[in-house]
Amino acid sequence: MASPETEAIRAAWFERAMAKKKKLPKQLAILDEDICTGCDACVAVCPVDCIDKIADPAHPGYAMGICTIDLPVCIGCKLCAQVCPWDVITMVPTDQVLMSSKFAEAFQA
Repeated sequence: MASPETEAIRAAWFERAMAKKKKLPKQLAILDEDICTGCDACVAVCPVDCIDKIADPAHPGYAMGICTIDLPVCIGCKLCAQVCPWDVITMVPTDQVLMSSKFAEAFQA
């Protein structure tokens, strides 16, 4: 059984999704920012434009930057994971993502 905090996060995400008439996807794309090279392959194929390239906070002098995924916008289509040449993006069941404290902040309204 999920904790009350997890249930609150899930409810907030569901509320945001329903405001946009979006179903909860079965899986979400999780990007490992520690090994992302910033090649932009994923950015180009995302049909909902939820992937952005940002400056790498860990390496401010690195010109390429890294990519980041806006999880509440992700539809779980898997295109980004399929085109990533470095296998940086993994598809993870949505329930696991919602229960992870690492990603909880992304789903709070």
